[in-house]
Amino acid sequence: MKKIIPITVFLIIFGSLSGMTQEMNLEQVLAKYYQATGTDHIKEWNTITTTGKSKAQGMEFPMTIIMKRPGKIRFEMEIQGNKMVQVFDGQKGWSVVPWSGSTDPQDMTEDELKGMKEQSDFEGTLFNWKEKGHKAELIGKEDMEGSPVYKIKVALADGNIETYFIDAENFVTLKINSVSKIQGNESEGETFPSNYKEVNGAMMPFAIENKVKAQSVSHIVIDKYEINKEVDDNLFIKPAKKQ
Repeated sequence: MKKIIPITVFLIIFGSLSGMTQEMNLEQVLAKYYQATGTDHIKEWNTITTTGKSKAQGMEFPMTIIMKRPGKIRFEMEIQGNKMVQVFDGQKGWSVVPWSGSTDPQDMTEDELKGMKEQSDFEGTLFNWKEKGHKAELIGKEDMEGSPVYKIKVALADGNIETYFIDAENFVTLKINSVSKIQGNESEGETFPSNYKEVNGAMMPFAIENKVKAQSVSHIVIDKYEINKEVDDNLFIKPAKKQ
């Protein structure tokens, strides 16, 4: 006698299969992303000191990035014996660009401040995006050079746009497309983080390539991240002009 499968069993099996093929929503993708990248650990960090080098046009430039809560960041780069410095103290920003004709600190423009503020976010744009005034949407799932990725578009509170391409298997960021306004003109760039390694419970990229119009403009290699290293607040204070 042929065995008849009860309709309730069939519905359970069908429902399970449907659940397996159903794509995740924005909240589910972000939950996986927070877990994979170690956001809970990053929330416990008070400072991050990053050292490495930027490679561009066949040359290497030593660089250091110092971040301290709340919202402070200092970027230094050695270029042909001169040190370029960019600083955001959570409210204001200043920079020293020796080849501009002056070694005195100069106040940043509004566009520069927006960029520095975005970079000073410890957990990144995608964490607590609603509380930060951003608008995020899951565009969908697509292929990126052979890897399936979830594509999330974020309209930032400051008017800039960032689109994240998150690996559908490991849930780390493979690419960030950014569109920003600089002096009234729209500027678009691409960032490719890679070579992820575990640092104090979080996954951090040790290589970052930046592209403009599909052309590579710089390749950053990170030597080390130092977490919760003592950082003097004076590093973020604008020095007086030289007499």
